[in-house]
Amino acid sequence: MPQSFRTLLVGLGARGRVWARLLDEEPRVTVAGYVDKEEERLAAVRDASRVRTTACFTDLADALRTVRPDLVVLATPPMDRSGDALAVLAHGAHLLCEKPLTLDLGEAVRVVEAAEQAGRALAVGVNFRYQHCVTRARAIVRSGEIGCPAFSRYVYWRNRDGYRPGLNRYPLTMRQPMLYEQSIHHFDQIRFVYDAEVQRVSCRCHNPPWSMYRDDATVSAVLELSGGILVTYIGTWSAQTRMTDFEWRTDFDRGALVQRQMFSDLSIARGPDAERVVPVPLPAQEQLVDDARLLLAHVVEQLAAGTPRPHPSGLDHLKTLAVVAACEESHQTGRAILMEDLYARHHVPDRWLTWREAGRPEG
Repeated sequence: MPQSFRTLLVGLGARGRVWARLLDEEPRVTVAGYVDKEEERLAAVRDASRVRTTACFTDLADALRTVRPDLVVLATPPMDRSGDALAVLAHGAHLLCEKPLTLDLGEAVRVVEAAEQAGRALAVGVNFRYQHCVTRARAIVRSGEIGCPAFSRYVYWRNRDGYRPGLNRYPLTMRQPMLYEQSIHHFDQIRFVYDAEVQRVSCRCHNPPWSMYRDDATVSAVLELSGGILVTYIGTWSAQTRMTDFEWRTDFDRGALVQRQMFSDLSIARGPDAERVVPVPLPAQEQLVDDARLLLAHVVEQLAAGTPRPHPSGLDHLKTLAVVAACEESHQTGRAILMEDLYARHHVPDRWLTWREAGRPEG
């Protein structure tokens, strides 16, 4: 009989409710408790899932002592995550944490260090890696069928209503919400699909006068990656129309890949003289749910196999979070940021930077 992991879900906001659904569906997980500071959210879980009152907590430390979980899924706001993450690892549980791991690269380094020292697994919920369009694009890049990627344009133009029911409200007031809540997914996709690392970053952030967000809701960046790949990126949550515009185009030496929808619509052009792109067949997915379901199943499968650093690992996530930190620093200083300098200033060990992750999902 497959191993079942006693699991504690911490945070029942918009994303936490998705995790509650997925944990309930995952056969290798037994949900042993829920934590949230708001009693109203705990009551909603009790009503929806017939959860016992004794399995609901408003205090994480109390829940850890009582439940003694094997695995904790942390879906709290990112401003509070580092302390909660350290508490979980100190307790001896494995941790699956929503992205970003923290809003501070130094704090993230300390969390990863704690996981390494405790011998506990630390995975991060970068679910965009599990979208079929992303895993298929990665497989095409790895196959070499249209050569090597050379340059790319990534455009994400959206009017995101931060007050819309079903969305978390904290991005409205947090520092650099576009960078840490949205662009981080895009930068992670770029690293993942090209299987390359960002080496140099130039960035400018901006908040238009009509923005509902307290801090910058627009990011414009140039990323220089290993292998000579150049990416121009622009993303915004404060477009002036409801018409979302998305395009991720990558040109190779023997063709191009084009994605025209955020979660689908991948096409390929074969040959430098191609006059049209050909759609790449993809299975349907429920947006932001099915990809997280695949991520959860993959993490639990690796835990059951005893994988010490299950994909997507906290160690790998540091490299994506560092790109976000470099963008913020470049915006503040007006200078391009060399990633090797940023890593040195934050005392990231060289062995972490040279370690390559195994077990990545493929299309």
